[in-house]
Amino acid sequence: MDIDKNNHIFTELYTNIKQQAEKSLINLVEHAYEIENFLKNDFFSNNEIININNSNLSNHHLNLMIQPVQNYLRDFIEIIEHLTVWLELEIPSYSDSHDFSIVVQNEILNEIASMKSNCIVYMSQIVDYREQRAIANKELFKRPQFDDNYHLISNLDYQLYRNLKLMLIEIKSYILRICNMLTKNKDLINSQSTHQQHVNNYF
Repeated sequence: MDIDKNNHIFTELYTNIKQQAEKSLINLVEHAYEIENFLKNDFFSNNEIININNSNLSNHHLNLMIQPVQNYLRDFIEIIEHLTVWLELEIPSYSDSHDFSIVVQNEILNEIASMKSNCIVYMSQIVDYREQRAIANKELFKRPQFDDNYHLISNLDYQLYRNLKLMLIEIKSYILRICNMLTKNKDLINSQSTHQQHVNNYF
């Protein structure tokens, strides 16, 4: 094994990860601000806007809401990945002097992992909505005389509308909690780990 070469590669990767994590924190704050403004949109202030006369047609207003929410979810998950790698690399070696720091950082990582899992579930809910609505539309086309299909599509639309709003509120809450946790424990995280320690651990 070329230790010097691997040392150089690790140093470069470690530096890039740390820089990306710092950039991600800035992006998180900007995301929270964007989401706050998006929630003030007419789509969320007027429940009637999601109702359409022809329920078998795609709900245009709802589709305008889905794409931005999906983007916020994807961006949040990506940012979380960068922060997770950075925090894992910042966890020091086990020793009596580092025990408390390790516990705190692991708790933060567990909290972030839970947030990521919830966002993945939210993404799946949107996919499930599209599949269920497509099936309901197909049944409506076959049997337009049955009102149940109209009601089903209307209920699917309204339920997703409510869920999209909750998803955005949750993401904004997650961002604020992450920023709060990292800000409160900034000194504890940064002071316990050094680049040279990681090099010594791996090589």
